[in-house]
Amino acid sequence: MSYKADAMLTKKINSNTIRRINAARVFHGIHKQPGISPRGLSKITGIDLATISIILTTLEQDGVVLRRTEAPTGRSGRPNSTLFINEASGVLAGVAVEVEEIHIVLSSFSGARLGSLRVPGSLSQEAAAAAIKNGILALLRQVGIPRKRLAGVGVGVPGLVGLDGRIALAPALDWHDADLAGVLTAGLGVAVHLENDIKAAAIAEHIFGSCQHTADFVYVSGRSGVGGGLYLGGAIYRGPHGLAGEVGHMKLVPHGRSCACGAHGCFEAYVSEHAILKCLAEAGESARDIPSVRAAALEGNEVVLRTLEEAGRHLGLGLANLANLLAPSSIILGGGMAALAEFLLPACRPEFEANTLAEIRCAMTIALSALQEFAIPMGGIAIALQHFLEEPGAIRA
Repeated sequence: MSYKADAMLTKKINSNTIRRINAARVFHGIHKQPGISPRGLSKITGIDLATISIILTTLEQDGVVLRRTEAPTGRSGRPNSTLFINEASGVLAGVAVEVEEIHIVLSSFSGARLGSLRVPGSLSQEAAAAAIKNGILALLRQVGIPRKRLAGVGVGVPGLVGLDGRIALAPALDWHDADLAGVLTAGLGVAVHLENDIKAAAIAEHIFGSCQHTADFVYVSGRSGVGGGLYLGGAIYRGPHGLAGEVGHMKLVPHGRSCACGAHGCFEAYVSEHAILKCLAEAGESARDIPSVRAAALEGNEVVLRTLEEAGRHLGLGLANLANLLAPSSIILGGGMAALAEFLLPACRPEFEANTLAEIRCAMTIALSALQEFAIPMGGIAIALQHFLEEPGAIRA
């Protein structure tokens, strides 16, 4: 390719990227401030009015945005207009895939949840795909929404998802190089996009949760393992191959506990839900899930409390490593970490404070996810929404 042709291609790619970014900024500006005017949008996004007008035309044609014009006041000039997300334009589906169950949520474009459904999970890719498809269709019928109004689907999976949208590896499910998105797209007749479940949850926390005005934060959660959603510089960080964020494999204890990855001393071998349940089982305490662990802790079970104290100390050290490395404004705990926070944080905070640089520690907070058990399926909603905004005209098509 010649230098001139390469420069033209680069310019085209850059302009397309800028257009997608601007469209997303306009949409989210309206989402955060319903009733805002085009001029107000320009002020909060920094995008000029001419560009905003072009973006709004597309979003209005897609039925995603509604414009309401105020009644004439008798003054000269154009009447003011206000902008809103059109709740009746279409729906998005978000899916959280786990070994035991699949959690499906339907929402409007503004993120308002319309219904949710849990169906059994499966280690079989074919069975899981069928469960997702049938679950989405059943939920649409349950809430009385025609299938043709489904505008997109996002799926969060516990594994490595490449930039091509394929599952490179999902250890808990024993899936390798799986094209789940392709299978679901063919079955549902609508665009389906995949993302690592914790990255998806981080995106949801930014768009719908407690970090809507935060450009730099880390979301940490997990069940069988621990993953990190690195939201840095206003966007999720995926790395050159889409695989960044495997914070569960930070080494905390040399030659420590064995990890599912084959190594020893990993973060997740001490703080994941699976690790906590395993430690309790080894101590003779049978707990089937995190809610039962929490119940036992509330009853004052000493074995459970000691186990959670130990997990809390390791959590504090792991979070200190993340803070020193990335210096985010906040670290958000989700999943079992959030559910058990009142028992983990008393041991976590001293360890965190002792091992985090003071200059970094004083400028950041540790907080709990605002979305709780809906974080991953709402992450699917966020992913579906992002891709919809990148593909204008999708509803008309």
